[in-house]
Amino acid sequence: FLQPLSGLVSSSLAMSRAAAAQAAKADQKAAIAQKNAEKERLAAMGYNKTIKQAIGTDVLLCTQCGATALGPGKCECPGGVRRPGDYDGMAELIAAAKARMAIKSAEDRQASQAKQAGLHAARSKAKEERELNPHGDLEAEFQGDDGVECRQVVEFPVGKLGMDIEKTAISKVSDAPSTAGELGVQVGWVIYKVNDTVVEPNKQAIIKAVSSSMKLGPVRFTFRVPIIDGYHCCATCDQFKEAAEFEEGELEDKGPGKQLCTGCAEVADMEF
Repeated sequence: FLQPLSGLVSSSLAMSRAAAAQAAKADQKAAIAQKNAEKERLAAMGYNKTIKQAIGTDVLLCTQCGATALGPGKCECPGGVRRPGDYDGMAELIAAAKARMAIKSAEDRQASQAKQAGLHAARSKAKEERELNPHGDLEAEFQGDDGVECRQVVEFPVGKLGMDIEKTAISKVSDAPSTAGELGVQVGWVIYKVNDTVVEPNKQAIIKAVSSSMKLGPVRFTFRVPIIDGYHCCATCDQFKEAAEFEEGELEDKGPGKQLCTGCAEVADMEF
């Protein structure tokens, strides 16, 4: 009598476990289906990774006007803010994020146009100076895609230069009276040629080339010069970039010949 009863109990337990497993599986499928449906709903509203980042910590403040904490609009509804309650407000958050992105894009375009206008003005000024003084020392050969630098030729008489270099960059100009200072050489300029020879980023090699040339007379330096104030040359990529593209410590603590732009500094940090 006991053996059949035991079998019934075991069979009942097995059926219970199977039913529980089926129920769990059904719940899992329902959860997946719900999650996929939510993804489709958000995608239909334009939700993606970029929009997600733009939304960030933003929250909906008013269900009537769609005002959010990060703006750009503010709630001016009669009677005050209508609280969202259980409403998730994703449509309004997405719309607000897109509006902020559009404003930022317009500001970036304006900044870019202003930058290009500055470059154009600098080019025009250099061209006028070259036309007024065709035999002057400004070659005005613009380099790089952005045209933010030119070449300036300065002839040094035989004697002390009155400047220090780091790689090819001028790191210091001695106080007046000094040859470099009197000739208008500035910290941050980059040596491109000594006489007609393009130099390597090696201080000792440049000093040797200058010493050899001075035995024959005055030495002509061709410098790479930024045509807009606030541009600095990165010691690694060798490009003139805006100050905003350098960490503050790079410009103040390291200086010309050692300073790295943010991109080059990040690459250097990843190297072992």
